[in-house]
Amino acid sequence: MPSRPSLSLLLSFAVVSCGGDPNPGDGATSSGSTDEPATTTSASEPTGTTTEAPTTGTTGETHVVPEFGATFVVIGTAEDGLNAVRDLEFNPAAPDQLWTFNMLSHGVVIYFAPGTAQQTSEERIDAYGQHFMAYVSSAAFGDLDTFATCQESRNEWNVGPQDPDDFMGPALWPADLEIFAKVGQEFPPNGQEGSHLDMLHQSPLCMGIAHEAGNAFWAFDGMHGNIVRYDFQADHGPGGSDHTDGIITRYTDVTVTRVGNIPGHMELDHATGMLYIADTGAGRLLRLDTATGTNTGTLPGDWDGAEYTGVEGADVQVLAEGLDEPSGLALHDGRILVSEHGTGDIIAFDLDGKEIDRMTTPAKRIMGITIGPAGDLWYADAGANEIVRVDP
Repeated sequence: MPSRPSLSLLLSFAVVSCGGDPNPGDGATSSGSTDEPATTTSASEPTGTTTEAPTTGTTGETHVVPEFGATFVVIGTAEDGLNAVRDLEFNPAAPDQLWTFNMLSHGVVIYFAPGTAQQTSEERIDAYGQHFMAYVSSAAFGDLDTFATCQESRNEWNVGPQDPDDFMGPALWPADLEIFAKVGQEFPPNGQEGSHLDMLHQSPLCMGIAHEAGNAFWAFDGMHGNIVRYDFQADHGPGGSDHTDGIITRYTDVTVTRVGNIPGHMELDHATGMLYIADTGAGRLLRLDTATGTNTGTLPGDWDGAEYTGVEGADVQVLAEGLDEPSGLALHDGRILVSEHGTGDIIAFDLDGKEIDRMTTPAKRIMGITIGPAGDLWYADAGANEIVRVDP
């Protein structure tokens, strides 16, 4: 079985940024570049400022979906450290924390009490983020005070720059602010490669991720064009490298299509086991019944010493077609909300794919969307480097 050395055993220790477009030949545009070194780990001081724009854009329409509105309030900007922000998630264990995930910094900006007069923010970039959070496309919080990220990367960096080798996939992180981007930050590594808790390596160019339960997540594998279930099981602790207890299941006949620099987000309905997928390149909204399919046995090419098998024959349905680069996706109150990168719209569907309502936004490059603790809709605009809340 092929093996992969720990990052700390690799010979190259040069420290340079891998900022810029991860796929410059795909015709996609990026919103900027970063000259930050790979070892940038210091958190920015909380700004204590809130950018308010009571009417930055309106639709002029009457909406039937309560999450849609006529006012777009800018909550975060590049001044806070947003750098090609592509996803955003509220931490379910700390709902006053809004985490944003930034492609070109390989890190996060965390907002505390977002959208209030008490709002502050802090930028955090793990010392080893250029591997474990390289060109981050998407994130999902778990239920063990953890979150996982997908990386739109072919692994251009292992403790220094290198030729891409496709040793890449989703990473598991601690949401504990005393650990994330705080421990294991010594560079070069001294037995601990940053604060990540685990990583599995079967999905280069990963575009979307959704949480199932425990340390199990579903991923949109952009390189191979499949949906893959990853169960990290027991994590290896901050900065470790033992991946052998992982369970990886590839749904080999569930086909999805990546568009470079545009995530295809996913959400799992925990009540039904239905996984909803924004199939960006095919312009479709898909629904995968995760309880169906037949395991076909071991697959070749395992990087991790993990259990790696295939599934065929799962029930997957096309709920909607003809969408213009669907990207962000959220489930709320029996509705599926999908952001169209191509138009800037957010569309509401029922659970069978019937369009209910549509809202035009002023976003330049809309991507991730999420529902806040108050039931309001938030989105990430990678083109403007803004986090925006939708108000009535």
